[in-house]
Amino acid sequence: MRHSFHRQLVFTIKDRCRVCFTCVRECPVKAIKIMNGQAEVINDRCIGCGNCVRVCSQGAKIPLRSVDAVNELLQSKSKIAACISPSFPAEFEEIPDHKMLVGMIRKLGFDFVTEVSF
Repeated sequence: MRHSFHRQLVFTIKDRCRVCFTCVRECPVKAIKIMNGQAEVINDRCIGCGNCVRVCSQGAKIPLRSVDAVNELLQSKSKIAACISPSFPAEFEEIPDHKMLVGMIRKLGFDFVTEVSF
């Protein structure tokens, strides 16, 4: 039996959605469809790129916020690992040395920092 542990990354605030189809047209993976008169994200297709959040003129799309959950983990006595994407140098071009980024993440309270594919 296959279980899906994929968390919903983007939510629709139904009162704000005006069904303008902008998010539907702009989603690169076609992960938004109109259901019951609202533009809804198809969780299993969503790649979390945030494009729908950027293009929604009504502010009806909001991303998952996990800051509080991360802070709770960091306050616990458990050992916590941060797994960063292999593309992190492209995202953090202003940080010249990857060791500096690792140090910054460790300073936040993470015990281990590794690149995902490692």
